[in-house]
Amino acid sequence: MVGTVLPAPSDSSQLLARILPFIRQRGYAAGERIPSERELAERFGVSRGLLREALSTLEAMRVVERRPQSGIYLRDVAREASLDMLVIESDLGMPVSPADVKDLNEFRSMLEVQAVRLACIRRTDADLAEIDAVLAVSRARYAAGQSLSEEDARFHIALCAASGNKLIQRAANSFWLASRARRERYFSEPANALRSLAQHTALRDAVAAGDALRAMDILGDHLGNVERFWMTQLGPDAAASYAG
Repeated sequence: MVGTVLPAPSDSSQLLARILPFIRQRGYAAGERIPSERELAERFGVSRGLLREALSTLEAMRVVERRPQSGIYLRDVAREASLDMLVIESDLGMPVSPADVKDLNEFRSMLEVQAVRLACIRRTDADLAEIDAVLAVSRARYAAGQSLSEEDARFHIALCAASGNKLIQRAANSFWLASRARRERYFSEPANALRSLAQHTALRDAVAAGDALRAMDILGDHLGNVERFWMTQLGPDAAASYAG
C-alpha cells in the first residue's frame, strides 16, 4: 500500500519556523526594533528575497511592522497579532504555555457557547445532516480504533456553522486549525474519545430539539472535561493559571 505523500514545507515556512522562536527567545518588547533585513538574512543564511517573503507573512499577521527608512519593529503580539499566528505556531510545532492553553480554552468557551445558543434557534435540516454525517464517521472511526481528532474539529465547526454567523464560523476554523496537535494528544486516550462521542451525540440532539438549556449543560460538561485534561497534562503551573 502506497502512503500519502505530504507536501514539503515551503522555504518561507521553514524560515518562519526559525524566525518566530528567535523573536520569542530574544525577549523583544512590543514596539522594540528587531534586527534589519540584512542582519536577519545573514543570521539565517537566506536570501533577502526569501526573508522579505517571510516578513510579509509576519506583517500580514500583525506580528511585525516594517517602517520605511527606520527598520522592523515588533508589534504588541498579545494584543494585535491575528489568530492566524496561532495556526502558524501550531503548524510549526512551537510549544504552548499553560497560559496560552488557558486563553485558548476560554476563547473556545465564549465562541461555542454563543454558537450553540444561536444553533438552537437557527439550525437547518442541512446543518443537522452535516452534523449527523460527522457523527457517523466518528462512530466508524472509533469502532476501528482510529483517532477522532479531525472528526472532533469537523463536529465543532459544523456546530458553529449551524449558528448562521459567518464570523463565528471563521473564528472557529482558525481555533481548530491552531489546536490540531493538542487534539491528537487528547484523542490518543480512548476514554476521551468515547466520552467525547457520547457528548457530541447528546449535544446534537439538544440542538435539533432547540433545547438551549440542555445544550448549554452538555457543552459545559464537554468543555470542562477538556480543561481538566490539560490542567493535569501541563502540571501545577496550568492549575495555577486557571485558578488565577
